[in-house]
Amino acid sequence: MREFFVEKISNLKTVFGYDDTLSNKENISLLSKKLLIQKLTENGLSFDVHISREEKGKPFFTHNPNIHFSISNTTDYIAVIVSENRVGIDIEHLRKYNETLVKRFFNPTEIEYLRGIKPSEQDKAFTQLWTIKESYVKKTGTGISGNFIQNNLTPPVKSYTEELSYNTLSSHIHSFYLPTHQLFISIAE
Repeated sequence: MREFFVEKISNLKTVFGYDDTLSNKENISLLSKKLLIQKLTENGLSFDVHISREEKGKPFFTHNPNIHFSISNTTDYIAVIVSENRVGIDIEHLRKYNETLVKRFFNPTEIEYLRGIKPSEQDKAFTQLWTIKESYVKKTGTGISGNFIQNNLTPPVKSYTEELSYNTLSSHIHSFYLPTHQLFISIAE
């Protein structure tokens, strides 16, 4: 079993409601959990969905650790992946190439890759690589403060491409771009 879902937050607010007494961040978290539970139920899975966290914050089902999941959100979308194996997902809107972030969070091989991309595609390549790295650290549970810079997740291509699928660091990476929404989604399995 491996399934992922991307839903517009405004649609989820209509389906599940919105609690004005909570912060936007708390509401997004609640909507994400409700979406996850809804999709599990639709797939015939029924169990105690209490969620705990690993030492560095990766969430897991306390009473069913054999079902893994990952959640990500942008300003207007939530992405969820469910699998029998550890997974990570990240979703981002197109972001501007940011040299300061690149120097802070990317390793030398990744920096070299990004600098080799045509300027007209640099924003896309930067956003794509960011989502790849985020999905990987979500899978491993190390988080952005862990080994984000140390992992070389450079795509095995010399130029930006809208869809990538490759193996690295004992993970399979799949990354794709949805041009109609300017969304990048990356999955690490």
